[in-house]
Amino acid sequence: MSDSQQHLPLLDSASMPQRISMQGAVTIPFQDTTLSTQPTIYRTYNTRYIGLFAIVTLNIATGFVWLTYSAVPAQAMAFLNCSGSIINLTSILYFIAYVLMAPISGWMCERHGIQRSLIFGAALQIVGSWLRFLGTLVDSAPGQSEGRLALTLIGQVIAAAAQPFFMNVPPKYAAIWFTEHERATATMIGTVSNSLAAALAQLVIPAITTDAESVKRTVLICAIFSVVALFPTLLMAERPPTPPSPSAAEALLKTKEEPFFISLKKALSNPQFLLMMLVFGTFTACFTSFTALIAQFTAPYGYSSSEAGYFGAAMIFSGLLGASISAPLLDKFKHFSGFSKIMVTISSAMFIALNFAIRRNFFGGLMATSIILGISGFSVLPAGLEYGVEITYPVTPASSTSLLWGFGQLLTVIFLTILGVLQNNELSATKGINPPMIFIAVWAVIFGVVPMFMIKAQYLRADAEKAMREREKSGYQQQVPQAREC
Repeated sequence: MSDSQQHLPLLDSASMPQRISMQGAVTIPFQDTTLSTQPTIYRTYNTRYIGLFAIVTLNIATGFVWLTYSAVPAQAMAFLNCSGSIINLTSILYFIAYVLMAPISGWMCERHGIQRSLIFGAALQIVGSWLRFLGTLVDSAPGQSEGRLALTLIGQVIAAAAQPFFMNVPPKYAAIWFTEHERATATMIGTVSNSLAAALAQLVIPAITTDAESVKRTVLICAIFSVVALFPTLLMAERPPTPPSPSAAEALLKTKEEPFFISLKKALSNPQFLLMMLVFGTFTACFTSFTALIAQFTAPYGYSSSEAGYFGAAMIFSGLLGASISAPLLDKFKHFSGFSKIMVTISSAMFIALNFAIRRNFFGGLMATSIILGISGFSVLPAGLEYGVEITYPVTPASSTSLLWGFGQLLTVIFLTILGVLQNNELSATKGINPPMIFIAVWAVIFGVVPMFMIKAQYLRADAEKAMREREKSGYQQQVPQAREC
């Protein structure tokens, strides 16, 4: 043996890369200076907030476009020369379009990336918004409203098709840009921005739309806002130069390897996720339907539309506050299952309580119930989305999010139809029985609380990350690829 061979360092074959000799089946450990046995260093970048801001801005813009007409039904009916059912249709179109476009938006996000997906959605929203404005330039009169109404509805459909491109993105964006201690908060910010938009639109649009002619101005403002919302998206980066966590590194590596629809199939074959879909869809439909129809539910008991707006605003803003508090706690403790069970139970109890709170001269009680409902209900949204990702890991977050939101929107359309049929003002006024609220309460308990307690705690992503970090700390080489350039 030569001196050089005698002084070779002793290598641990279990912890070093190996090279296969071309002359035999012997594996020879070798020292590769391009790799390190030190734990991988994960980094976060301040530019991640630009993308998050872009998501929030687009969601706020879509909220204003969505509620342009339904927030001021009397003025909109006079301007468009149409019935109230057409005004309701402008809102329902958003739920229908979501169900149809959710798979496409999820596929595009995985195939072409988050930024391009957001830009495409923003372009749809811009086209739809300006088509609606062109409709305002067409003369309209009773019996001759076809041109204005046709352009309005076509524009509304195109703009509605953009919404899933914005709502499906937060968990995916949080997964590749934020650490495991920030993801729930980032998902919460992106998710509740849509609800914030609804609350702001219900306050701002009535304030600037004082009569039928001012509808034209409101439509123009929304169209301009849709263009402004595009610019932050142009400034964001598609991928971080270095992943913030082990699961982010894996997500960046696998983004284009597995077809999106294969991921959907995997998620739908997971029984635990199917239960989560039922729970998430149930409470999405219950909250959205209650918010949309609260004026109808309370009118037989003597409450004005303004007072109904106060109940809805109280629920939404208290919900935003509750979500902003709960999300950082979820980031720290990761108890998605236990937290969701508590919040789902409280929310269902509040839906039951509303059957007793919605009565004459009980403004304070109804307001208090709405606030508690908002806190518990809105906190479930980011927790449910993150829990869905944990249950289906390593399936891409875009797949699980598309399914959760899509099923929720589908149930919302069904709910709005059923609740409209069940509404009976005479029965409510004379006997104090509110059939729509009874339906919501019963559904929430049977299809919300019961399946939630059937879900077994599964934190597949968190466990995988913990295992990867432990392997790195113990000295095993973890070969994490750098993200490709944008």
